[in-house]
Amino acid sequence: MLIGFKLGNFRSFLNEQSFSYVTSSDRAHESTHCVRTGMKSIPRLSKSAIIFGPNGSGKTNFVIGLETLRDLVLHSTAYSEQQYAERYTPFQFGPSAREATRFEIDVLLEGVRYRYSVAYDAQQIWSERLLVYKTGKAQRWFERNHDEVSRSEIWQPFSPNFNGPREMWRKATRAKALFLTTAAQLNSEQLKPLFHWFEHCMEIIFPSDTADVARIAASVQDPRLKGRTLKLLQAVGIDVEDVRIADPDRAISELGAARTVNAGHLPHVNGRLQVEFLYARGGSNPIWLESEYEAAGIHRLFGLFGPLIGTIENDKLLVIDEFDANLHPLIARFLVKFVNDPIISKGRSQLLLVSHNTTLMDLDMLRRDEIWLTELDESHASILSTVLRSSPRKHEQIAKGYLRGRYGAVPSIQPQFDALVNEAKLEGGKRGRAKCAS
Repeated sequence: MLIGFKLGNFRSFLNEQSFSYVTSSDRAHESTHCVRTGMKSIPRLSKSAIIFGPNGSGKTNFVIGLETLRDLVLHSTAYSEQQYAERYTPFQFGPSAREATRFEIDVLLEGVRYRYSVAYDAQQIWSERLLVYKTGKAQRWFERNHDEVSRSEIWQPFSPNFNGPREMWRKATRAKALFLTTAAQLNSEQLKPLFHWFEHCMEIIFPSDTADVARIAASVQDPRLKGRTLKLLQAVGIDVEDVRIADPDRAISELGAARTVNAGHLPHVNGRLQVEFLYARGGSNPIWLESEYEAAGIHRLFGLFGPLIGTIENDKLLVIDEFDANLHPLIARFLVKFVNDPIISKGRSQLLLVSHNTTLMDLDMLRRDEIWLTELDESHASILSTVLRSSPRKHEQIAKGYLRGRYGAVPSIQPQFDALVNEAKLEGGKRGRAKCAS
């Protein structure tokens, strides 16, 4: 499970900002939303969190930060110099544009806590460290730091609890590659659980991903996943009876001839992948509708249900940017409750959403420490915090207070709007006088 994530000097984030699933002492939704860890330092972790905030306040940049760290861990040894440099996107205003980006992630896997941190710029890795907690005391498995004076790397002694050909892994680690990546790919058994978590247990979805018909087609090829997805669609009032990959031969398809789709081969019409949805309305013949004629919301739901089911079944972390795009508020609420339902989701799956849907700011379905806010400070840098900083009451109407500006993190509209209205009136008056004069 994800415990927390920190980032600094990345895109709109200047000073280090922290996100955490560690719960407060609040007992609300304890039996459904919280998972006990068995560790004194972090007794409970939350299963869900939602980030709110005005447009341009850094919500998507936070998600991109998670994605960037994941990609660095998985692929740093394979990057070209240009690909590596593209991962460096610091805060652009001031001296920070030449300073290192910093990430730290805290993960709990099978009772072992891993706290991994890295700092880098476009030229090299500046620091990298892994702390492992098997008991209350941290074991520093490895740590490296770039020394600017000697222009060399300083490696701290490896922990005696970290086994394997460590010197070989160290010598194989390039200045622009992570030791974690290098050692894991060179068969470090002790680092495999953490590397595996990055590779298989964190899924990140952006709006364009759920609009990709290829992702829908991948779900269609798994009969069990397709069946569960169709049931969920029907549960939210969308009467899709079936979904299939369309046959490229339209004439044969229209005659209803059954064709077999070979594994790994997805048919295209005019170079584009085609998926069809079956509707069987009462009193009429069943009709297959091509995906291009289907509502965007159907694509969105079909693209979300597969990852949601996979998250619950495999104890994954699912991160969704612009979660409420093309979703009715009631369906959005249903999906959040779906992940937190103790009967459906019995494991350690987690959900992290980015949303503008204030109906989700409901203490009947979220804990106060699960509501996060982003806003810009005076230097136009992103600030991340929970709504708890404003000490809301246990039964407070969070959404109402938020829209009134009680917790901050809302767009400042009125002053600019008044200026635009006055400007429009002034321009209108000038045009009116000009017409009268002519």
